[in-house]
Amino acid sequence: MKCRKFILIFTILVFIIVFFISCYIILKDLKELEENNKSVENLIDETIKVNNESKEKEIDWNYLKLVNEDIIAWIEIKDTNINYPILKDKDNYYLKHSFDKKYNSNGSIFTTNITPFEDKETIIYGHNMRNNSMFSNLEKYLDENFLYSHLKFKIYTPKCNYEATIFSVYSIDFETEINNIKLLDFNERLNYYKNASKYKIDSNKIEKIIKLSTCSYINAKTRPTNQRYYIIANLCEIN
Repeated sequence: MKCRKFILIFTILVFIIVFFISCYIILKDLKELEENNKSVENLIDETIKVNNESKEKEIDWNYLKLVNEDIIAWIEIKDTNINYPILKDKDNYYLKHSFDKKYNSNGSIFTTNITPFEDKETIIYGHNMRNNSMFSNLEKYLDENFLYSHLKFKIYTPKCNYEATIFSVYSIDFETEINNIKLLDFNERLNYYKNASKYKIDSNKIEKIIKLSTCSYINAKTRPTNQRYYIIANLCEIN
């Protein structure tokens, strides 16, 4: 009898502890999201203006360099939450740090390319956060209607601006993707990306590409799998 009572009390205590830990984690994530969103909004207000005539973004790159010299570009995709600075990263530091170098589980949008946007292929990474931040909206591109109405997005850099035109969208296991492309040259990779795409998308001559990568929740409701969403686009200078 005493043993049963002890087990019941112990079970209740464990439940209470787990409940409070879960509440703490949720509140912590919400706080980090709020801080990150506020920081990005403030950064946008301080550094980005829209030209009244051309309607194009004008970015104060000198100010951004003062904020963090690792900020090398800005990405914007219409009708999504994706409107973020891109950081240059060496050791995956920005997986868990915001653009102002504060610890944040939302991380940042970043690249590990040595010469991003000059390379034949630039890969941009971002978390797929369940709070709808960072690269979470990339999964929308697996919807055909959204894809064909949002084939283009913008990349802004201090040297020039780019228009990216999507020609491939798919989800695949991360290690499988690495093994599939590791021995391919650039032209072979282009063919691979086109064939891997969930939808057949017409494309013009491609000389330089950008590859957006984030975790996939395909076949998983609460936790990401080993799969990744890949959105691949032709990168063309526009000014």
